[in-house]
Amino acid sequence: MSINIKVAIRTVLASAALSMASSGAYAAYAVTVNYHPWDGNDNVVGANETITASNQSHGAVYHGSDAWTDNRGWYNSADGHAVEWNTFQVTAAHQIVTIKDQVTSGQSSRAFTVWASNGPFDGGTLSALEVSSIGPDYFWNAPHSFNAVGQIGSPGTLWMADPSVAIIDPAFSPAVSEGGGNLLKTLAYVNAGNAHASSETGWGETINAGVNRVDTSGGYFDSVTGDYNAGMAELVFTNLSPGWYTVATGGAKSLENSKTMRHALSVSTSAVPLPGAVYLFGSALAGLAASARRQKNLA
Repeated sequence: MSINIKVAIRTVLASAALSMASSGAYAAYAVTVNYHPWDGNDNVVGANETITASNQSHGAVYHGSDAWTDNRGWYNSADGHAVEWNTFQVTAAHQIVTIKDQVTSGQSSRAFTVWASNGPFDGGTLSALEVSSIGPDYFWNAPHSFNAVGQIGSPGTLWMADPSVAIIDPAFSPAVSEGGGNLLKTLAYVNAGNAHASSETGWGETINAGVNRVDTSGGYFDSVTGDYNAGMAELVFTNLSPGWYTVATGGAKSLENSKTMRHALSVSTSAVPLPGAVYLFGSALAGLAASARRQKNLA
């Protein structure tokens, strides 16, 4: 099928213009995705602070059980219009940042991905859609289906990638294209649902269960851990750099079709503990200072 025909049959969805005010920040979004605001329109998290997006429900109505993965219709890749998107800014350095998606009613195995972004997530673009080489072309246009776990630059990420990221896709013309969004790096993801091999996914991505670090550059955080169970998924970043980040949450098990499911997303920060050696060094300095004062008094 020619590139022109592929472009012609891609689904064009209407974009919405959303705006949000927050403490110290105002952002306008021309989005192609389902954006959810934070409580109180506060998307800025400082030191020792928590922000919450409570009572989220869109995904429960539209593929809530398998928006992030396990949807057989998308060969288990994520649905860009069914997952729920939140963007936030970390303003303090040397923080432990905990991102938690918690079911508050109903049933859902949760999963989410975290990206670093160049400012608030702009929602990507509908003008630079990719077509997967796996499955029928009509069904594999991004962002209706996209790669939620691969590093930015992988197939299925062009629509949301920062233009500074070069995407190589033989199905595109030209083969090397600039990204159409403002996401910079895929940092990590947590999946409390089902895993899928690359042969089972729409963009050839491998989707693992549990906590998974994607970015190993060390430029955004030192380490990531987390937790997950039947109704909760969590990632904990140590020394997450100040800046903007984006989260996409969704269900990860297709058999859990809970239309009444509700969940809440939260981002909490706390100071990174100082190493024990720092306290010992401080005690030694205090001892030396006290000794110097005694010597001075005896002189």
